[in-house]
Amino acid sequence: PAAGGDRKDGAAAADAADRRRVLLEETQAPSNGHAQRASAVLYAAVIVCSASPLLFGFSLSFTSPTEESMVGEAKVGISPPEDLVVFTKSQVNWYASLLNIGCIAGAFLGSALSNRLGRRTALALSAAPHLVAWLLTSLSRSAGLLVALRLLCGIGVGIGSAVAPCYIGEIATTGLRGALGAAHQLSITMGIVAVSALGSYAFVTERGGQSFSDWPRLALVGFGLSFPLFAMLLMPESPKWLAARGDTERTRQALRRLRAGEVTAEAQDLFAASSSGGLTAATPSAGSSDSGGRRMTLGDCKRSLLVGVCLMFFQQVSGVNAIMMYTTTICEQAGMSNAEEMALFSMIMQVVVTAVSCLLIEQAGRRPLLLISGFSTALAHSMLVYYYVARSQDIWAPSALAILALGIFIVGFSLGLGPIPWLIMAELFPTEVRGTAISIGTATNWTLSFLVTLLFEPLESALSRQGAFLFFAVVCASGFFFVLMVVPETKGKSVEQVLEALSAGRRGRTARDISLAAVAAAKPAVARAGGLVQGVALAGASP
Repeated sequence: PAAGGDRKDGAAAADAADRRRVLLEETQAPSNGHAQRASAVLYAAVIVCSASPLLFGFSLSFTSPTEESMVGEAKVGISPPEDLVVFTKSQVNWYASLLNIGCIAGAFLGSALSNRLGRRTALALSAAPHLVAWLLTSLSRSAGLLVALRLLCGIGVGIGSAVAPCYIGEIATTGLRGALGAAHQLSITMGIVAVSALGSYAFVTERGGQSFSDWPRLALVGFGLSFPLFAMLLMPESPKWLAARGDTERTRQALRRLRAGEVTAEAQDLFAASSSGGLTAATPSAGSSDSGGRRMTLGDCKRSLLVGVCLMFFQQVSGVNAIMMYTTTICEQAGMSNAEEMALFSMIMQVVVTAVSCLLIEQAGRRPLLLISGFSTALAHSMLVYYYVARSQDIWAPSALAILALGIFIVGFSLGLGPIPWLIMAELFPTEVRGTAISIGTATNWTLSFLVTLLFEPLESALSRQGAFLFFAVVCASGFFFVLMVVPETKGKSVEQVLEALSAGRRGRTARDISLAAVAAAKPAVARAGGLVQGVALAGASP
């Protein structure tokens, strides 16, 4: 009888595991279960949350229009007003790069705050360092204090960049997860355009017929942009975070505010996942034979972490900073009368294409856009390699070729490598480890940003300009094949299904098997994405 009881217990446990797995798969797959319809509150929450990446872009590019004024660089023999000059050339380089160091620290602080206090509270708290840093920046003329404030501002940016993608990914419906997740990168690009336009044309001081950026007044814009983050306290908390903490009533309340329809089935799915300990290391999705059914840890998601961190690597080492750095130079070589305005136009173009990506991402999928992005950026760098080699050898190389390369890069980067690494980080991990995993990816991103900024000029000196672009072309091509062979499609899939796909790729499949399957899967999706891009282009060209 004892043996019979054991068999019954084993069968019951197996049935329970099967039911639990079905529930988990349905948690984010409404086509197999319940429908998820977004409410107006969900869109409002994403808009308020987007103040964080907006500050990200604003802070990152603050020195772009203001550097000349800060170091006292003359224009046509006219120097900026003395009260705007605060740095030497070496000091302003440190001022610009220290933001990255603060962001690395802020990323880990953001993980701790969001895991302990919740996603929305962590985002609201990220406003505090921004407020202090930007207000005192507008008032201070001390180089040492300004550098310290830049570090403090970086902490605020780091908290937001770690928490905002996580929050958006957890509150979005499955059908909108991609589009709303891509809004993070869209807001970053909008912040970059805003600070460049305002610092170059709106907040300026005239002297001797020349315009100089009035950076103290521009800093007050950053101060003002920080306040909307406090409105996060009025938005719903992440229902997945609440369910993981066992707060059933607040989970239902959050879902009712975030959804326009019935939420009972979705709430039950979240509770089922929470009561069973979330995803467990004993499920096939984790690729483990551990029968203890223990709660998953970051160590069980090594392959997900590899994908997330590598995508962050390819984003930062794609050469986007080098392209933006040489936009003005290339436009001047092309004979354009106002190269600075053309550089601003290229930034606006990046905003437009990123907005198109938000529309495409749920139709074409993540993988096809990443593949298009990797191919396009590698092609653009290769064109620039030829352009600079040809110019050095007095071979035919029209300036239009370099302008075309800039356009191809901006379009390709904005479609995939720009928005998708931030989005996909929230889709690769279960709730228990998502905050920590995203903070690691964010810290990696900022570390690489710091190193690329620091090492680009030595790299260019060692390899020549064409050699540097050849290096970036190789990196982008490597990113293409990494996506082709390793990165799973996450569109419309639950975390469990994504982990299952990653685990299947690890068990006994050769690189040739993976690449052939990926090519077969990518062809129709790439065709759809190409058709959508062509349709957008034709629509834009129509009168």
